[in-house]
Amino acid sequence: MNRKSIAQEYYILATNDNGYMPVMHQDESIAGIVAAGIMDLKLNGVITMENKKITVIKDIPNELSHIESLYTYLKQKSRTMNQLMNYYMLSIGSSMKKLTAELGESLLHDEMATKGKGGLFSHKTIYIPEKNHKEEMISILKSAAAKEENSPHDMALIYLLMETKNLYRYFTNEEFYELKSKRKKMKKNPQYKQLDDMLNYAGDLMFLVFIVVVIFFVVF
Repeated sequence: MNRKSIAQEYYILATNDNGYMPVMHQDESIAGIVAAGIMDLKLNGVITMENKKITVIKDIPNELSHIESLYTYLKQKSRTMNQLMNYYMLSIGSSMKKLTAELGESLLHDEMATKGKGGLFSHKTIYIPEKNHKEEMISILKSAAAKEENSPHDMALIYLLMETKNLYRYFTNEEFYELKSKRKKMKKNPQYKQLDDMLNYAGDLMFLVFIVVVIFFVVF
């Protein structure tokens, strides 16, 4: 299988069979798109992340053109994680819709998704992952999780799905426990420090989502 970016593969695995994010943890799942994009930019050396601040240091490669809007926002100036999540989670959906559309169109172009209409009045454009590709991605994910060592790409994808509560439907309790044990071992291995730091950033982003959502409902 021709592997895609972390953001594209996350979108395939986080959405349900109808192209929607799970209702029970929708906010975390949507925010995971941003976190996945950040991981792609980090692994490709496009950004640095120091003291919880994100800085663009080089141009975005063509293979990440589907997260161009995220890159453009970060390129304007260095942003803190708090600013990033406020922008995407409190922008009345416009910024997140654009990023999601970029991802969806890229999957549509590669015949890994189909386009449909959804929402209350069927005015919302949705992108439904192609079933065979999704099943193949699940198989790849489970195979990667069973290995002692994995690529940063696979580990980032696995633990991002874990942080957003989207891993449970694909793994048994035993497999999930083994993953948590692997995460603890990774923290002690200097070889994985950069990846561990990146996954910690993802965890911080998910925590910020919780804070932002709570503030939003209190204020509005």
